[in-house]
Amino acid sequence: MNIAKMNERQTLTFQLRLRLLVLVAVSFVVAIFVLWKGETIRSRRDVERLLQINYRDVSRGFTDRADYQLVSIARDIANRLGSSGKLASEDVAALCAEEEIAEIYDIDTRGIVVGGSRLVGEKVHGEQWSEFLVLLKPDGPESMAQPDRPRTSDGKVFKYAAVRFPDRSGYIEVGWSEERFLRYLRQRAYGYTRSWHIDERGYIIFVDGAGVITSHADMSLAGKTLEAATGLNPAAVPTGTVFQATIGGEPVFCYAGPVRDYLAVLANPEDDVFASRNRFMPRMAAVQLVVFAALFAFVSRMLRRRVAGSVRQIGGALRRIAGGDLAGRADVRSCREFSELSDNINATVDALRTAAAERIRRVEQDLELGRTIQQASLPMEFPDEECWRLDACMVAAREVGGDFYDFFPLGETHRAFLVADVSGKGVTGALYMMNAKTLVKDTLLADPSRDPAAALARVNAELCANNPAQMFITAWVGVLDLETGRVAFANAGHNPPLVLRDGVVPEWLRGLSGIPLGCFGAANYRPREVVLAPGDALFLYTDGVTEAMNPAGELFGDSRLAATLAKVPSREPRDLGAAVRKAVVSFVNGAPRADDLTILSVRYLGAPERRLKTFPCDAGAMAAAAAFLEEVLDGADCPARPKAQLMVALDEIVSNVVRCSGASGLAIEVRFGRDPRGAAVSVSDDGTPFDPLAVPPPDTTLPADKRPIGGLGLLLVRKTMDSVAYKRAHGCNIFTFRKNFA
Repeated sequence: MNIAKMNERQTLTFQLRLRLLVLVAVSFVVAIFVLWKGETIRSRRDVERLLQINYRDVSRGFTDRADYQLVSIARDIANRLGSSGKLASEDVAALCAEEEIAEIYDIDTRGIVVGGSRLVGEKVHGEQWSEFLVLLKPDGPESMAQPDRPRTSDGKVFKYAAVRFPDRSGYIEVGWSEERFLRYLRQRAYGYTRSWHIDERGYIIFVDGAGVITSHADMSLAGKTLEAATGLNPAAVPTGTVFQATIGGEPVFCYAGPVRDYLAVLANPEDDVFASRNRFMPRMAAVQLVVFAALFAFVSRMLRRRVAGSVRQIGGALRRIAGGDLAGRADVRSCREFSELSDNINATVDALRTAAAERIRRVEQDLELGRTIQQASLPMEFPDEECWRLDACMVAAREVGGDFYDFFPLGETHRAFLVADVSGKGVTGALYMMNAKTLVKDTLLADPSRDPAAALARVNAELCANNPAQMFITAWVGVLDLETGRVAFANAGHNPPLVLRDGVVPEWLRGLSGIPLGCFGAANYRPREVVLAPGDALFLYTDGVTEAMNPAGELFGDSRLAATLAKVPSREPRDLGAAVRKAVVSFVNGAPRADDLTILSVRYLGAPERRLKTFPCDAGAMAAAAAFLEEVLDGADCPARPKAQLMVALDEIVSNVVRCSGASGLAIEVRFGRDPRGAAVSVSDDGTPFDPLAVPPPDTTLPADKRPIGGLGLLLVRKTMDSVAYKRAHGCNIFTFRKNFA
């Protein structure tokens, strides 16, 4: 009897252990399947969002860039003419040909066409014209672009944009013809396929209305039909949704939609989409295998002492978990062992949830890091002072770049500027770039000697002390003395800049340079200098210019760079940079860029003429200050209109200082710039700190009886002067306003 019962217990235990083994194995397989399925679904959702976001960005980029390009053309023409009425004396056809536009119109404040391609003397009317009349309102926008639409009954599409004249005497309206607009779109489409990356290997295909590929990451397919090159029938391609296809023998996820007159097909290979899942699953399978094996061994030892009911309860909990219910809990508390078993099962489920949440968090963190780097910006407010001018740009070869430039003041009379190139690219290069840029600026600002060579030596030591990525930087740093035109500089393995002087061929500032930053901690850099005469310019660049390569494998080179700069008629930094960028784009002829392209141009205009006089802050200060300014302006042959505006501005500022500042005295300094000829007037007082530019301007649209008193004088100063600025320095309020004589 006892032997029979023992055999029965052994059989029951064996069966329970066997069933437990099967249950654990099934749970393991189902859990792996659920994770696999979940990762697959997540990857599919991610690629859907990625393709939809990229499609939206591509579509928006077409509209935004077309509007920006046409507005830029209109702004350049408006700045060149200066005011309404001057277009009538221009050769309109030649101006249109020069700017590659089809039409141009000069509309004065009355809404009358006073010059242009046609309709001269007529008042603007119709849908095309009336939209731009908001530019004539005092609170209207400075510029606007009109959606592309048929201009007349012939159905031809024109694209229009308009910009106010600087003196608000009207606005300039320009238009692209259908042919020019479509040519610009083709150029944009080509640029998108060459520079736009989706994930690791994703790409964009642009197809015209005839089903022919106009632009592709693999330009050997350009000119072929989409169906012949990829097997996709343009007429049957679903738009506005993600679908799967096989292109070039490779399975891909696709998203298609219209972009202007094109069909854009965005493709991302399946290998890239599921790369995260394929890396994640083997590790999780190994973890689960260990956990489930340990669980089986533990439970099987407890079966001899526990009832089958508890086993069934645990088995039911496991089946629910294996069925995908990761929110489920095992809660068998009949004894300490089953309590521990329940806790272990729950811990396993928590580990699975935690692992999945951690994976999602890491992916989101990487994406956020990429977005943060993309949003990091270089300075875009370029100086336009009496003594110097500067213009710069950086075009990254990838989503983020490793090149950088910077410029900043070192006291009242010195200005620092630099160009540098990080050896790495992508996110790593961008992070290293940001660190190096901050180091260079902080070091120069902290150095009272303003010595670029000493600053580079300290920056190099800092970078070498902490450089786990083993990256390095080439850099050229200069400090311009505004009083003398002397540029003290140091070179850390960077391309030599060029000096541009009137009547002389561009001159290279060659010579022995130091080693790149970040290579050796004990490196020293040789201080050097060059003296710029008024009107001279310096042109700095990275090797993305000289090493730009065309489809034939030729480099742009130093000789082409020097020849391009020699042909630029002016020494204005903006003109120099535009000419070089245009020459490089034309030379590479659509070939992919292998390196970032960075340009920085500096022009020295000479030390300004200065006149300074101090006055007591009393009732006679306004008359005395006005007499001083009038005497100075008369001696400088200031035209009547700018003189009158400067006198009114001075009266407004000085009267406010006398009435409200509580100052004991004030000083008037007048500085004359050379190019363009103009005067800058600074009013300094030692009164209560007050920034008048921080006060919101009055709302002139309100009736006079409802408008708060005050503010109109400062508003007049802002509108009549070319620039106004305020700062608090050396215990004084310093308000500066500037007016060009031209």
